Amino acid sequence: MAACLGEEVNLSTLHPFLKRNETPTPSGSTIVSYTSDLGEGPVLWLFAGVVHAPKADYHSFRHVATILGDKISLYIPEVGHLSSGCSISSGTLFLYRTSHLNKSSPLSTFDPNFLQLPGYGLSTATPTFDRRTVANTLFAAATTLFPNRPFILCGHDRGARTVHRLAVDHAHPPSSNPPQPPFTLLGTIILDIVPTLTQWAAFASAPASVAYFHWPFLASPSSAAIINSYGGGRWTRDALSRIQGSNATAQEMFRSDRACEVYCSLFDKHETVEGSCADYAAAADPEPQMQEEDQREGRKVRGDVLVMWSLAKLGKMHGDVGAIWREWVDDGERLEAVGVGEGVGHYLPEEASEFVAGRIADFVDKVTK
Repeated sequence: MAACLGEEVNLSTLHPFLKRNETPTPSGSTIVSYTSDLGEGPVLWLFAGVVHAPKADYHSFRHVATILGDKISLYIPEVGHLSSGCSISSGTLFLYRTSHLNKSSPLSTFDPNFLQLPGYGLSTATPTFDRRTVANTLFAAATTLFPNRPFILCGHDRGARTVHRLAVDHAHPPSSNPPQPPFTLLGTIILDIVPTLTQWAAFASAPASVAYFHWPFLASPSSAAIINSYGGGRWTRDALSRIQGSNATAQEMFRSDRACEVYCSLFDKHETVEGSCADYAAAADPEPQMQEEDQREGRKVRGDVLVMWSLAKLGKMHGDVGAIWREWVDDGERLEAVGVGEGVGHYLPEEASEFVAGRIADFVDKVTK
């Protein structure tokens, strides 16, 4: 189980250039985020998805943010999970350095403040788990903090699915929801996913079904009870070893800052496991149905898009990931597709942080000229 320590550590205490914000939204949720503002120009989202993802992906941009921090304004929303008795921060991007902590302690100290995302067991304001709800809530906070500024969206794993939904809805505002306030979207960056509908279709392949067994398993009604009986930390440790790559240097980068210890400890909490399962259930319904309708009606991403993926993992199962995404981006729009080799696995922002940050910086330069 996670330990409660007395020292508070958050992004702004570790990195003075980042400001901590608590932003109320119309949904009733309060978004905790860390931002750096160069005063003008575009704002880059870094969104790794909620902690409810099985890999606890919230920690994954810790290297990339430090590389990009002086190059572009940053919006880093934090997604949290409230536990009883002790606080565990589960930020979308939560950085810490063990040099700031008591190294004899079993865990680093986390910021005891939390984002309450509607539908994630953290707020009853909007009791749904779909990507549109998550995207609209984070967007509301972003436009409050950065009014009248253009955005570049970047997401990894579950965060990339939210970014995909926001980009589609920006190009084709849904009639069922109040329209989003107008904003300029300069580009979209998607890291190591294929569209949700494509992922489900891949289960026609036996190897893909084995590799991605956690998708239907986590969406099933009994999954939380089974994982909690097995041990959430043990489940997470197994997943981390299975999904990371074979490159020794990349593995070292992935394990840095006691990341595995953090991830496993978060999933020792039953509430976190239950949230993860609910997140995957929403990925089974309603997101595939929404994407089927999008494709049928020609609602695709507009503007410049950068897609990056692991050749050893995602590419092995899906082949040309860039060609897959071409079908989800409007004709005539610039799509930059980059497969990452050298044995790098799923955790691109951690395993290949310098390469990923470099390609993001190049993309930013292109879309801001």
